[in-house]
Amino acid sequence: MKTAQQYDTHTRYWFENAVKWADDRWSDTHNLLTMPIDRKHQEIPESPHIIRDSIWYATGLLMRQGDGDVARAITIIEAVMSYQFDEPNAVYHGTFYRYVGEPHPPRENAVIWRDYDPNWREFICTVFIIMLKEFDTLLTDTLQEKMNHSIRLAAEGSFARKVAAEYTNISLMSAFLLDYAGEHYAHTEWRDYALRQAQEINRLFSRFKTFNEYNSPTYYGVDFYALALWREYGSTPLYKGLGSTMEADLWRDIVQFYHAGMRNTCGPYDRSYGMDMTDYLALLGLWIAAVLPTQNAPLPDVSSHFSHAADYFFMPLVALLGSRPPADVMPHLRAFQGERMLERTIEPKRTVTAWLSYKIMLGAEADYLNETRTDQFHPITAHWKSPDGTINWIRACSESLIQAVAQPNRIQLSSPTNIIYVFEIRVGNPNSAMIQTNRWQLPDLTVQLERPYTPFKVTQNDDLLRVEFEANEPITLTFVE
Repeated sequence: MKTAQQYDTHTRYWFENAVKWADDRWSDTHNLLTMPIDRKHQEIPESPHIIRDSIWYATGLLMRQGDGDVARAITIIEAVMSYQFDEPNAVYHGTFYRYVGEPHPPRENAVIWRDYDPNWREFICTVFIIMLKEFDTLLTDTLQEKMNHSIRLAAEGSFARKVAAEYTNISLMSAFLLDYAGEHYAHTEWRDYALRQAQEINRLFSRFKTFNEYNSPTYYGVDFYALALWREYGSTPLYKGLGSTMEADLWRDIVQFYHAGMRNTCGPYDRSYGMDMTDYLALLGLWIAAVLPTQNAPLPDVSSHFSHAADYFFMPLVALLGSRPPADVMPHLRAFQGERMLERTIEPKRTVTAWLSYKIMLGAEADYLNETRTDQFHPITAHWKSPDGTINWIRACSESLIQAVAQPNRIQLSSPTNIIYVFEIRVGNPNSAMIQTNRWQLPDLTVQLERPYTPFKVTQNDDLLRVEFEANEPITLTFVE
């Protein structure tokens, strides 16, 4: 059994802080956590009670084992299981409601992401597996039987879905879930599929030592979680070995893009919920924070409001599984290791370039595959630090196909079609007057543009400047410190 007392100083600090933070968001109305809401910016009358994140908190309670902690954890487990769908042949079978009061998905033609989230199967039931392995002495036989039944329902839904290996964070968890359920229920087809899935994930990773779901400060944290599940609880030496090897290689790639002085990873980002890990909670930040002094942690100030806050509930799982960066990675996490130019192939026809210096870092992705992207995709990024320590940034939000290449102090952009470029700029005390047609005079940085003479639009929303213009030929951004 793993308890909080076993962890080193850095891990234990964040574990205790995160569980105490979660204590303040507990509600005995439904025996679940409430979603942290910033009421200054969101007109929401009541914080919803959330399902997935509550099971993360329950793990922390089983680890802490203070007065009433185990009893509360058990009530959470029971509550979470009551929100699982047991509807064979439905596309949402085996997954869970996202929050109390969420409408039931339509029984016909339910739309993924809008009507249900299939990933709650893996997020919740992999935690059940951890609990059964680590805390079985605290759980009654009856409760363990119910948890294993829940795992079976999730496995049925996960197997029917057959998520693509390229969807890295979910496919990693799915393989683990199906292997465990296949072994527990002697379901050979599940175990065989899980093994093929694991080998395909590793094959894709081994090509370029990268995952297709590339450079995501949030989902890299899920990748580390899933790889640690393989490493710690894999049913065979193959799973354990693949988990450990990919985990170490992932760390080595990440730290090349990590700037310890800015406490951030350089872009571009395939999937990102923010641009500054000291402003929003990214799961990768928790894995790094677990091995660094508190003041060096790439995390926001958790004593006041911060964005994407619910992911802070995840910290107990980082503590339990252990953050394991290799020895050669640690110097990069502790201090910036010098100016460098980087180039990575993600997959054929998708490449990344990045340039990091002491004062600025630039990222770019050249993508010839994906015609459309979500608002989490930022193929062009720039970060720089003001003297007061504030991180400023620029990102591209264009939905069209872009080929971008970063060089020292420069990013070159082009597109196979006419395109409307959209840039968002975050700086202290922004003013639309900072943005001119061919020159952006920003705090501590000037950006010069070589671009066609086309209409140019600037808007301001609170602390964000938004720039839009059309182009049908290459453009260049030059960054002058």
